[in-house]
Amino acid sequence: MEQLKNSLDSSGIIFEYEFDQSMAFHARSIETDTGWKISVDRGLDIFQPYDFKNSFNLANTIQEERLSKGFEVTYLRDESKKKA
Repeated sequence: MEQLKNSLDSSGIIFEYEFDQSMAFHARSIETDTGWKISVDRGLDIFQPYDFKNSFNLANTIQEERLSKGFEVTYLRDESKKKA
C-alpha cells in the first residue's frame, strides 16, 4: 500500500489508508472522504487466475486483459460527509 500511496503523491492525489485489525471485522470496503463507501463482495479478489509467469501474457501489465470473476459492487453515500 505504501508503494501505491507514494506513486499517487506525484500526481497530487492524497491517498490515506488504514486496516481494521479487529477480529470481528470481515467485510472489505473503500471509504472516501467525500462520503462514498464502496463495498465489493469478494474483497478486491475479483480476477480469475492467469499465467503470471509468462512474460508475454498481456494480463501481467494490462489489467483490462484479465478476466474477472462474478461479483457485486455496492455504492453507499453518507450525506453527512458530503463535501461541497
